[in-house]
Amino acid sequence: MSDEREQSAPPPAFAPEKVAQAREFCEALFQRVGGKVAVEVKETPEAIGVSLRPQPGNDLELGSALVEAVQHLVNRVVNPRAEGRKWVNLDVGGFADESDPVVQAMAERLAASVRRMGKAVAIAPITPRERRQIHLALVGAEGVSTRSEGEGLFRQLLVVPEPARPAASEGEVP
Repeated sequence: MSDEREQSAPPPAFAPEKVAQAREFCEALFQRVGGKVAVEVKETPEAIGVSLRPQPGNDLELGSALVEAVQHLVNRVVNPRAEGRKWVNLDVGGFADESDPVVQAMAERLAASVRRMGKAVAIAPITPRERRQIHLALVGAEGVSTRSEGEGLFRQLLVVPEPARPAASEGEVP
């Protein structure tokens, strides 16, 4: 049971050793595979952001499959244990805006559908970043909650209806 508690514990607000590990791992990996890539790291209380910028003479294509694979590896290196886990997000060309309007609109449509149908909706496997953005977009949404199920490539997001809360009668303190 303690594993579940440790996994849901909030990440450390500042983890300079994890930031350094993320930078060093990414720089060494791209250098080893012959990529000329500048690595910039930015830490927030929730996560570590790594921005990859192709440099002149770079012949390595920084496509989504490669970036997702490197993101998976750097997270395994930086977070070998569940306790103190702080997610590392990779971006190409600069730091992405966490509030992508397309993902936000999709989250709102999903929440509306779940409220209307009264049934959970499972989203086909999407990138970890998109899953996180939908989770964050629906944190305060009325009548729905989110959770992820599955492992690895088969991990999917569920948007679930919450049971209706009984209305407080007059004189009751909610």
